[in-house]
Amino acid sequence: MSTPSITERELRQAVRSRLLADAAKSGGRLFEELGIEGGEARVDLALVDTQLSAFELKSDLDSFSRLHNQIHAYNRVFDRVTLVTGPVYSEASLALMPAWWGVWSAVRRTDGTLALRVLRKPKANPVQDRLSLAMLLWRAECIETLASHRGELPPKRATKFELQEMLARELSMRTLREAVTSLLRKRQLGFLPSTSLASDGASDAVAFALNCLA
Repeated sequence: MSTPSITERELRQAVRSRLLADAAKSGGRLFEELGIEGGEARVDLALVDTQLSAFELKSDLDSFSRLHNQIHAYNRVFDRVTLVTGPVYSEASLALMPAWWGVWSAVRRTDGTLALRVLRKPKANPVQDRLSLAMLLWRAECIETLASHRGELPPKRATKFELQEMLARELSMRTLREAVTSLLRKRQLGFLPSTSLASDGASDAVAFALNCLA
């Protein structure tokens, strides 16, 4: 009897369980279907602690037709990227994916559950883009970060994208990463981060930020 193909649903469940355990240890947070670059692409799972790690899933029943464009988007945003596949694509993935991407393979145990095997560990992203990273932030989060960096609020009429461009220009990759990972970890549905300034304008900053969520 042949081994049943690994589906996207059970692959996601296995990877989610492993990443939730990792998040509990590191104080990180797991996001599913996280939109990047203004929603132009989505990553299946993203683990955020002091870095941003992406996990893209390809089951035995999936194709690689959309992955070409996704690769470029993931490369611009994440510190590390890992492709998780079933046995059908696992060996080919080592050659097809960028050399710094990690590759995991899911194999079915005799009891029907999945085991995840690391075929290649991910390495640090050599082509990360600061603007793409800044685009993970909401408008109010951009305002908070710029206010903290500058000691004053950015222009009121600035659009969210203009604020993201300011962050990309003014902050180093390290500082921007620290801001983005911190804000993503404390983000909740419907939660708007407060804005604080080391000045008498703190209350104005909060009031302004409360009206700026995009």
